[in-house]
Amino acid sequence: MTRVADLAQNQLIQSYIADTQARLQATQIQVSTGQKAQRYAGIADQANTLVNLESTDSRIKQYVSNNTIVTARLNAMDTAMSQLSDIASKLKTLLVNANNSSDASQMGLNQQASNLLTQAAGILNSKFGNSYLFGGTRTDTPPVDLSATGYSAPPPTYPSSADTGYYQGDSTKLVARAGDNFDVTYGVTANQGGFEELIRSLQLTATASTSPTIDHVRLTEALNVANTAVQDLPTIRAGIGAAANAIDQANTEHTTLSTYLEQNITDIKSVDVPTALTQLSSDQSVLQAAYMTIVKLSGLSLASYMR
Repeated sequence: MTRVADLAQNQLIQSYIADTQARLQATQIQVSTGQKAQRYAGIADQANTLVNLESTDSRIKQYVSNNTIVTARLNAMDTAMSQLSDIASKLKTLLVNANNSSDASQMGLNQQASNLLTQAAGILNSKFGNSYLFGGTRTDTPPVDLSATGYSAPPPTYPSSADTGYYQGDSTKLVARAGDNFDVTYGVTANQGGFEELIRSLQLTATASTSPTIDHVRLTEALNVANTAVQDLPTIRAGIGAAANAIDQANTEHTTLSTYLEQNITDIKSVDVPTALTQLSSDQSVLQAAYMTIVKLSGLSLASYMR
């Protein structure tokens, strides 16, 4: 039983115990979770800063994720460009040999050119996921159709004229929002010069007469167009590389910023475990001492008080 004389002292100690227990429980949660608080209210003085940091970091990470997809598309385009350049080089070699040969029919020139034309069209109709790469914003339509209405092999009028009648896409290039106030226009369309030149040269070669006489005029025109394609394709590829570099640079900056933000978020949210363990041990000692004090107070009698 608590005596009236000890009531105030007892209540003070009980209040102190309750505070210590609450602090002890909070410290135990901090140690077990590694975080200062489970709610923003627990870090009210830094809650607004934390929300802003987390929001910014989330946005930055989304940019990185989106840019990674764009980079993969650009890499697929670059691979296709490499394959098309190889086709252009093979065609050029075929044409040089054919123009220097007395019997081009033995080379199977027309069939080889036809096969390369089919291969080039297939490459330009490459897809990334469910989207065609070389059709501009019309990513759901194969951009090259060699059987398109109104499109045919070049007529025997030289020099030949550009003809993109095979193209089924649009001329709008894709735009990636690579960062805050930073857009990157990327991609190429299958109606661009280097592609049209390659297809026209292949068409000229596939339809050139090689027997009984060689149509050197047509093959020479095909070689001239092929030479132009060989020069223009690397320029197109360089544009893809420039866009990829811009995206890569943006992601490098985003990753650096995200690391900085994550560190600041951790500093606000995370508890210093060694310090918390020290505090936990101290509070446990204080709580134990408080309980012992109550036990001693409750055991006091008038006689023991007067001794």
